[in-house]
Amino acid sequence: MSATISSSIEPPLTLFGGSFDPVHWGHLRVGQDTAAALQLPELRLIPAQQNVLRARPGASAAHRLAMLALAVQDVPGLTTDDCELSRASASYTITTLESFRAAYPTRPLIWLIGVDAFLRVQSWHRASELFDLAHFVVLNRPGFATAHVFSSAMSAVWQGRATTDASSLRSDLAGRIYLHTVAPQAISSTEIRNMIRAGSSDAALLPLLPAAVLSYIRTHRLYTD
Repeated sequence: MSATISSSIEPPLTLFGGSFDPVHWGHLRVGQDTAAALQLPELRLIPAQQNVLRARPGASAAHRLAMLALAVQDVPGLTTDDCELSRASASYTITTLESFRAAYPTRPLIWLIGVDAFLRVQSWHRASELFDLAHFVVLNRPGFATAHVFSSAMSAVWQGRATTDASSLRSDLAGRIYLHTVAPQAISSTEIRNMIRAGSSDAALLPLLPAAVLSYIRTHRLYTD
């Protein structure tokens, strides 16, 4: 069930978490396109201290935050937030959402999540409480078998929360799940790290990430043996 507030509701705040190791055009384009399509005025990219489902990042927290700041500096509506990096513990989404809900009690919160990660959401720490704090916009890719998303195993997640009305993401504080299809981005941070280790040229890497980010990587000799 969604949490709703009428006269005092504020513009929504959208949150996009990840390792960003390093940030690349795929992250930025998905964020920009989703914000534009759903009329979301503010999107914060949140680098994780340590994603409990992934290997430890190749670059330090300070480097990943610095690269993210360079990537969004000229992108309207996109900002960074270091809330997870300031914690010594692993990055749990529930903890992040609780901190944002305490800071913004009358703003709808929207968590962007890729469809593959969403299919594992029931295994997350305190999963049943997530939707009391935020909406979830599930970033679907063209051609993905949505039968997996709406399978019987996921029915408890969707029940009473599914919406096709994007305006509810702005009028309700939390509790909705919206499936949003985005243009495929054939870019991965793993690919970029491997290319850098292999000695790929700037010309080969610049289509994948902003020039300022690549310059930072070169200056600090990141992702090299």
